[in-house]
Amino acid sequence: MRVLGRLALAIVWLSGSATTWSLVLWLVITRNVGAIADFWAPERLLAYALFVAAPAFTFAPLARLARVPFLEIEAIAGWSTSLYVWTFIDPSRVDGALAMLVILLPLLVAISSVYTLLVASISRRIAIRRGQEPDPLVARRRGYVLGFFTVGCVLLQSLQALTALNAGLLGLIALFVELLAMTWFAPVRAGGEPGRGTSGNRRRWNEYGRGAPGRG
Repeated sequence: MRVLGRLALAIVWLSGSATTWSLVLWLVITRNVGAIADFWAPERLLAYALFVAAPAFTFAPLARLARVPFLEIEAIAGWSTSLYVWTFIDPSRVDGALAMLVILLPLLVAISSVYTLLVASISRRIAIRRGQEPDPLVARRRGYVLGFFTVGCVLLQSLQALTALNAGLLGLIALFVELLAMTWFAPVRAGGEPGRGTSGNRRRWNEYGRGAPGRG
């Protein structure tokens, strides 16, 4: 019975996600809802609701399975804002730097939420096999690093500067950020000096900024 219940929930989730995203595409592409000037037009109101419902229906169950705190909120905020901006805001009417911020910041959150979900799922399986506890903070950090690289490539493409060399340099920057974060937030090894209060279960003091590193 439990297996049948999970199968039924999976079918409902797949059907709901497919339906809501199909309606989003129909409104944006077929109906061209972005060309409707009236803010309170019925099709625009339906689009507002679907822009929230589609990512909510898709990411809420997945975020719960991945066990990354607030991931569903990030996904809903990022994807709904990105859909609204892409549909209703004309970048040519916004100042250049502001337009980049308005477009790329929600896109970064949206794409990073997908990467975070993937990294958390993979990390969880690896951690279970090794008998360890998965770290959702690491999954979120790596998701945003990957999102930074992807959005950076999008920005380079919009500037007509996306080349293999520039993409490689951007990848090296993202890798450097990840290596720096791994060092900065690395767990303190057990067996340190007893008087300094080191512990295998506590991260470096830098992560939370709680006092000097030699204090417990």
